Amino acid sequence: MKDYIVFIQDLLSGRNEEFDNADKKRIRLIRHKDNRKEKIIDGKKYSNSLFDLYLYEHDVFLSYQSEQVKKRFKDVDYIVSFIGEEGISSRFVGVFKNNGVLKEIEDYNGEVQAKFDFSELDGFKLLKERVVIDWNNPVSWLQGFNNKMPVIRIDRGLQENNIPVFTSFEDVVLNYNQLKLIFESNNKEWKAKLESCNCIYLILDKLTGKQYVGSTYNTRGIWGRWEIYANTGHGFDKDLESLINNDAAYAQKYFQWCILETLPLKILEEHAIDRESLYKRKFGTREFGYNNN
Repeated sequence: MKDYIVFIQDLLSGRNEEFDNADKKRIRLIRHKDNRKEKIIDGKKYSNSLFDLYLYEHDVFLSYQSEQVKKRFKDVDYIVSFIGEEGISSRFVGVFKNNGVLKEIEDYNGEVQAKFDFSELDGFKLLKERVVIDWNNPVSWLQGFNNKMPVIRIDRGLQENNIPVFTSFEDVVLNYNQLKLIFESNNKEWKAKLESCNCIYLILDKLTGKQYVGSTYNTRGIWGRWEIYANTGHGFDKDLESLINNDAAYAQKYFQWCILETLPLKILEEHAIDRESLYKRKFGTREFGYNNN
Protein backbone atom coordinates (compact mmCIF):
# COMPACT_ATOMS: atom_id res chain seq x y z
CA MET A 1 0.00 0.00 0.00
CA LYS A 2 1.36 3.44 -0.95
CA ASP A 3 2.29 5.74 1.93
CA TYR A 4 2.46 8.84 -0.28
CA ILE A 5 0.07 10.83 -2.49
CA VAL A 6 2.39 11.60 -5.39
CA PHE A 7 6.03 12.44 -6.01
CA ILE A 8 7.17 16.05 -6.51
CA GLN A 9 8.58 14.98 -9.88
CA ASP A 10 5.04 14.09 -11.01
CA LEU A 11 3.65 17.49 -9.97
CA LEU A 12 6.40 19.38 -11.80
CA SER A 13 5.72 17.61 -15.09
CA GLY A 14 3.78 19.36 -17.84
CA ARG A 15 4.09 22.90 -16.46
CA ASN A 16 7.06 24.22 -18.42
CA GLU A 17 8.10 22.77 -21.80
CA GLU A 18 11.74 23.80 -21.43
CA PHE A 19 11.98 22.02 -18.08
CA ASP A 20 10.11 18.94 -19.37
CA ASN A 21 12.60 18.57 -22.22
CA ALA A 22 15.69 19.07 -20.03
CA ASP A 23 18.21 16.29 -19.40
CA LYS A 24 17.06 15.01 -15.99
CA LYS A 25 20.64 14.06 -15.13
CA ARG A 26 21.47 17.78 -15.16
CA ILE A 27 18.73 18.78 -12.69
CA ARG A 28 19.24 18.93 -8.93
CA LEU A 29 16.88 19.16 -5.99
CA ILE A 30 18.27 21.58 -3.39
CA ARG A 31 17.12 21.90 0.23
CA HIS A 32 18.01 25.11 2.05
CA LYS A 33 18.31 24.57 5.80
CA ASP A 34 20.65 26.90 7.63
CA ASN A 35 20.48 27.20 11.41
CA ARG A 36 23.49 29.47 11.76
CA LYS A 37 22.71 32.53 13.85
CA GLU A 38 24.66 34.67 11.41
CA LYS A 39 24.86 34.29 7.64
CA ILE A 40 27.18 36.19 5.30
CA ILE A 41 25.36 36.99 2.06
CA ASP A 42 26.84 39.31 -0.56
CA GLY A 43 29.41 40.25 2.04
CA LYS A 44 26.80 41.42 4.58
CA LYS A 45 25.77 39.82 7.87
CA TYR A 46 22.19 38.59 8.37
CA SER A 47 20.69 37.01 11.48
CA ASN A 48 17.27 36.33 9.91
CA SER A 49 15.95 32.81 9.38
CA LEU A 50 15.75 31.61 5.77
CA PHE A 51 11.95 31.83 5.85
CA ASP A 52 12.20 35.42 7.08
CA LEU A 53 14.63 36.28 4.28
CA TYR A 54 12.45 34.50 1.73
CA LEU A 55 9.30 36.37 2.75
CA TYR A 56 10.60 39.82 3.62
CA GLU A 57 13.98 40.21 1.89
CA HIS A 58 13.47 37.99 -1.13
CA ASP A 59 16.37 39.41 -3.13
CA VAL A 60 18.68 38.53 -0.24
CA PHE A 61 17.31 34.96 -0.19
CA LEU A 62 17.96 34.66 -3.93
CA SER A 63 21.52 35.90 -3.39
CA TYR A 64 21.93 33.30 -0.64
CA GLN A 65 20.78 30.58 -3.04
CA SER A 66 23.08 31.80 -5.80
CA GLU A 67 26.26 31.50 -3.70
CA GLN A 68 27.38 27.88 -4.08
CA VAL A 69 30.54 25.78 -4.25
CA LYS A 70 31.46 26.07 -7.92
CA LYS A 71 32.17 22.43 -8.74
CA ARG A 72 28.83 21.19 -7.35
CA PHE A 73 26.88 23.08 -10.01
CA LYS A 74 29.31 22.74 -12.90
CA ASP A 75 27.10 20.22 -14.72
CA VAL A 76 23.72 21.44 -13.43
CA ASP A 77 21.25 23.18 -15.77
CA TYR A 78 18.28 23.54 -13.39
CA ILE A 79 17.60 23.46 -9.66
CA VAL A 80 14.33 22.62 -7.92
CA SER A 81 14.46 24.65 -4.72
CA PHE A 82 13.05 23.89 -1.24
CA ILE A 83 13.29 25.43 2.22
CA GLY A 84 13.65 22.96 5.06
CA GLU A 85 11.00 22.95 7.78
CA GLU A 86 10.66 20.69 10.84
CA GLY A 87 12.40 17.32 10.59
CA ILE A 88 12.72 16.38 6.93
CA SER A 89 9.72 18.38 5.72
CA SER A 90 10.67 20.72 2.87
CA ARG A 91 8.59 23.42 1.16
CA PHE A 92 8.87 23.95 -2.60
CA VAL A 93 9.80 27.53 -3.56
CA GLY A 94 10.53 27.38 -7.27
CA VAL A 95 12.43 25.99 -10.26
CA PHE A 96 15.48 27.94 -11.45
CA LYS A 97 17.65 27.81 -14.56
CA ASN A 98 21.42 27.91 -14.12
CA ASN A 99 22.72 30.54 -16.56
CA GLY A 100 26.31 30.07 -15.42
CA VAL A 101 28.81 31.66 -13.08
CA LEU A 102 28.64 35.41 -12.59
CA LYS A 103 31.84 35.59 -10.56
CA GLU A 104 34.01 33.60 -8.21
CA ILE A 105 33.84 34.65 -4.58
CA GLU A 106 35.62 33.66 -1.37
CA ASP A 107 36.56 30.02 -0.80
CA TYR A 108 34.30 27.93 1.42
CA ASN A 109 35.98 25.23 3.51
CA GLY A 110 38.86 25.19 1.06
CA GLU A 111 36.65 24.94 -2.04
CA VAL A 112 36.11 27.60 -4.69
CA GLN A 113 32.74 29.28 -4.25
CA ALA A 114 30.94 31.19 -6.97
CA LYS A 115 27.92 33.39 -7.44
CA PHE A 116 25.65 31.79 -10.03
CA ASP A 117 23.05 33.41 -12.27
CA PHE A 118 19.87 31.51 -11.34
CA SER A 119 16.67 32.71 -13.08
CA GLU A 120 13.24 31.43 -12.05
CA LEU A 121 11.16 29.49 -14.57
CA ASP A 122 7.50 30.23 -15.19
CA GLY A 123 4.74 27.66 -14.83
CA PHE A 124 5.07 26.55 -11.22
CA LYS A 125 3.15 29.32 -9.44
CA LEU A 126 0.27 27.01 -8.46
CA LEU A 127 2.69 24.74 -6.58
CA LYS A 128 5.05 27.37 -5.21
CA GLU A 129 5.10 27.69 -1.39
CA ARG A 130 2.18 25.24 -1.10
CA VAL A 131 3.75 21.83 -1.79
CA VAL A 132 5.59 20.17 1.10
CA ILE A 133 7.65 17.02 0.58
CA ASP A 134 9.58 14.57 2.71
CA TRP A 135 13.27 15.01 1.93
CA ASN A 136 14.19 11.35 1.92
CA ASN A 137 17.92 11.82 2.45
CA PRO A 138 18.38 14.24 5.37
CA VAL A 139 22.18 13.93 5.23
CA SER A 140 22.47 15.36 1.72
CA TRP A 141 20.97 18.78 0.89
CA LEU A 142 21.63 18.30 -2.84
CA GLN A 143 19.96 15.43 -4.69
CA GLY A 144 19.60 14.18 -8.25
CA PHE A 145 16.24 14.79 -9.89
CA ASN A 146 15.57 11.08 -10.28
CA ASN A 147 15.67 10.60 -6.50
CA LYS A 148 11.90 10.45 -5.92
CA MET A 149 10.59 12.72 -3.15
CA PRO A 150 7.05 12.06 -1.84
CA VAL A 151 4.57 14.91 -1.41
CA ILE A 152 3.17 14.84 2.13
CA ARG A 153 0.76 17.75 1.85
CA ILE A 154 -0.42 20.69 -0.22
CA ASP A 155 -1.47 23.55 2.04
CA ARG A 156 -2.40 27.22 1.87
CA GLY A 157 1.16 28.37 1.40
CA LEU A 158 2.92 31.28 3.05
CA GLN A 159 0.85 34.17 1.69
CA GLU A 160 -2.61 34.86 0.30
CA ASN A 161 -3.23 38.02 -1.74
CA ASN A 162 0.16 39.36 -0.59
CA ILE A 163 -0.83 38.93 3.07
CA PRO A 164 1.13 36.40 5.18
CA VAL A 165 -0.92 33.46 6.40
CA PHE A 166 -1.39 33.80 10.17
CA THR A 167 0.47 30.98 11.96
CA SER A 168 1.07 32.26 15.50
CA PHE A 169 1.47 35.51 17.41
CA GLU A 170 5.18 34.75 17.85
CA ASP A 171 5.61 34.57 14.06
CA VAL A 172 3.95 37.91 13.29
CA VAL A 173 6.32 40.14 11.29
CA LEU A 174 4.54 42.69 9.10
CA ASN A 175 5.76 45.51 6.91
CA TYR A 176 3.53 48.53 6.38
CA ASN A 177 2.12 47.36 3.06
CA GLN A 178 1.05 44.05 4.61
CA LEU A 179 -0.41 45.77 7.68
CA LYS A 180 -2.38 48.15 5.48
CA LEU A 181 -3.68 45.30 3.29
CA ILE A 182 -4.91 43.37 6.34
CA PHE A 183 -7.06 46.30 7.42
CA GLU A 184 -8.14 47.45 3.96
CA SER A 185 -9.38 43.93 3.17
CA ASN A 186 -10.77 43.48 6.69
CA ASN A 187 -9.07 40.07 6.62
CA LYS A 188 -11.28 37.80 8.71
CA GLU A 189 -8.57 35.48 9.97
CA TRP A 190 -6.20 38.26 11.05
CA LYS A 191 -9.06 40.26 12.55
CA ALA A 192 -10.24 37.32 14.66
CA LYS A 193 -6.73 36.73 15.98
CA LEU A 194 -5.83 40.35 16.64
CA GLU A 195 -9.15 41.07 18.34
CA SER A 196 -8.71 38.09 20.68
CA CYS A 197 -5.99 39.61 22.88
CA ASN A 198 -3.84 42.61 23.65
CA CYS A 199 -0.04 42.71 23.41
CA ILE A 200 3.32 44.34 23.80
CA TYR A 201 4.53 45.15 20.30
CA LEU A 202 7.67 46.49 18.68
CA ILE A 203 8.10 48.70 15.62
CA LEU A 204 11.50 48.45 13.96
CA ASP A 205 12.91 51.20 11.77
CA LYS A 206 14.92 49.13 9.29
CA LEU A 207 16.84 52.17 8.08
CA THR A 208 18.29 53.24 11.43
CA GLY A 209 17.79 50.13 13.57
CA LYS A 210 15.90 52.19 16.14
CA GLN A 211 12.89 50.62 17.85
CA TYR A 212 9.61 51.67 19.39
CA VAL A 213 7.87 49.57 22.07
CA GLY A 214 4.15 49.96 22.64
CA SER A 215 1.25 48.18 24.31
CA THR A 216 -2.46 47.67 23.66
CA TYR A 217 -5.07 47.57 26.41
CA ASN A 218 -8.48 48.03 24.85
CA THR A 219 -11.54 45.85 24.23
CA ARG A 220 -10.72 45.58 20.52
CA GLY A 221 -7.32 44.14 21.32
CA ILE A 222 -4.34 44.50 19.01
CA TRP A 223 -6.69 45.15 16.11
CA GLY A 224 -7.99 48.36 17.67
CA ARG A 225 -4.52 49.87 18.08
CA TRP A 226 -2.89 48.60 14.90
CA GLU A 227 -5.77 49.89 12.79
CA ILE A 228 -4.54 53.39 13.63
CA TYR A 229 -1.05 52.47 12.40
CA ALA A 230 -2.54 51.06 9.19
CA ASN A 231 -4.34 54.37 8.60
CA THR A 232 -1.50 56.72 9.53
CA GLY A 233 1.77 54.80 9.52
CA HIS A 234 2.76 56.41 12.82
CA GLY A 235 -0.17 55.83 15.19
CA PHE A 236 0.36 59.38 16.49
CA ASP A 237 3.53 58.31 18.29
CA LYS A 238 5.56 61.52 18.38
CA ASP A 239 8.92 60.49 16.92
CA LEU A 240 7.37 58.18 14.32
CA GLU A 241 5.00 60.94 13.25
CA SER A 242 7.93 63.29 12.79
CA LEU A 243 9.64 60.84 10.43
CA ILE A 244 6.52 60.50 8.28
CA ASN A 245 5.92 64.25 8.25
CA ASN A 246 9.37 64.57 6.68
CA ASP A 247 8.85 61.65 4.28
CA ALA A 248 5.30 60.47 3.60
CA ALA A 249 6.55 57.05 2.40
CA TYR A 250 8.82 56.43 5.41
CA ALA A 251 6.60 53.79 7.05
CA GLN A 252 6.13 51.99 3.75
CA LYS A 253 9.88 51.90 3.16
CA TYR A 254 11.23 51.14 6.62
CA PHE A 255 8.72 50.20 9.38
CA GLN A 256 8.14 46.64 10.56
CA TRP A 257 5.71 45.43 13.25
CA CYS A 258 6.06 42.38 15.50
CA ILE A 259 4.51 41.06 18.72
CA LEU A 260 6.73 40.57 21.76
CA GLU A 261 4.13 39.24 24.21
CA THR A 262 0.38 38.66 24.19
CA LEU A 263 -1.77 40.05 27.03
CA PRO A 264 -5.33 39.28 28.16
CA LEU A 265 -8.11 41.13 26.37
CA LYS A 266 -9.38 42.55 29.68
CA ILE A 267 -5.99 43.53 31.08
CA LEU A 268 -5.92 46.70 33.18
CA GLU A 269 -4.19 49.67 31.58
CA GLU A 270 -1.65 50.01 34.40
CA HIS A 271 -0.67 46.33 34.13
CA ALA A 272 -0.13 46.62 30.38
CA ILE A 273 1.96 49.76 30.85
CA ASP A 274 4.08 47.98 33.48
CA ARG A 275 4.87 45.23 30.96
CA GLU A 276 5.55 47.84 28.28
CA SER A 277 8.02 49.61 30.59
CA LEU A 278 9.86 46.33 31.18
CA TYR A 279 10.45 45.88 27.46
CA LYS A 280 11.53 49.48 27.07
CA ARG A 281 14.22 48.81 29.68
CA LYS A 282 15.21 45.53 28.00
CA PHE A 283 15.66 47.12 24.58
CA GLY A 284 16.82 50.55 25.72
CA THR A 285 14.23 52.24 23.54
CA ARG A 286 14.02 55.32 25.73
CA GLU A 287 17.75 55.97 25.44
CA PHE A 288 18.42 54.61 21.94
CA GLY A 289 15.03 54.30 20.27
CA TYR A 290 11.82 56.21 19.65
CA ASN A 291 10.15 55.99 23.08
CA ASN A 292 9.89 59.25 25.00
CA ASN A 293 8.37 57.97 28.25
